Amino acid sequence: MPAANLEESVCGGYRAGRPAAGWEALAALLGSTRARVLVHVAADPTATATDLVHRLGVSAATVSQHASVLRRSGLITTRRTGGSVRHAVTSLGHAVLDAHGMDGAR
Repeated sequence: MPAANLEESVCGGYRAGRPAAGWEALAALLGSTRARVLVHVAADPTATATDLVHRLGVSAATVSQHASVLRRSGLITTRRTGGSVRHAVTSLGHAVLDAHGMDGAR
């Protein structure tokens, strides 16, 4: 699913061309790219870091940097399987998403 469509469905849609209030608050808290990483990891826990690069349209270094901050903050975990890196949202990460009305990310 393209990034914009996922964010639209998970974030409750857009109003008058602007993201829903919960998305705005989450993006203000984490930064928009980091929030997008968290939302995408929650929506597709099978996605690899490479999948995130393609879906978000950012570099591998950008995904790695944002995943590192999310991991240090306790919002995601990371595991390496062979040559793939996969992330999973923690209970704290889901609580942050839920608090911002992103319960559709589960």
